Amino acid sequence: MATIMDELLETLNEIIQLLESDGEKHWSRCIRQSRERMQNSDYSGIEHLLSAYGGMGSFNDLVICQGYEDGQFRWKDGHVEKNDKLNVLRGKAWKLADDIRRNHIISKS
Repeated sequence: MATIMDELLETLNEIIQLLESDGEKHWSRCIRQSRERMQNSDYSGIEHLLSAYGGMGSFNDLVICQGYEDGQFRWKDGHVEKNDKLNVLRGKAWKLADDIRRNHIISKS
């Protein structure tokens, strides 16, 4: 039976794949770092991921499938569907990570 962490890691894999298919490097690297920490049972991966969602220029603001051709802005093929998918995955990742954070018990010595 899959755990909430398994579901989060799979969601992050999907996000990374989508970002990399568009050539997006910055956020892909950030999500990979969070995922790697989590895979190593490092709780800081949850905080690292959630911190990407706040403020101007955050992961929430990312729009993919944009580019320039001959100095002119243009949308890439499938931009609506891909951004819709990113929005769903981004929301799912936030919810899962936030659920883990809220239910995380920190032992106090």
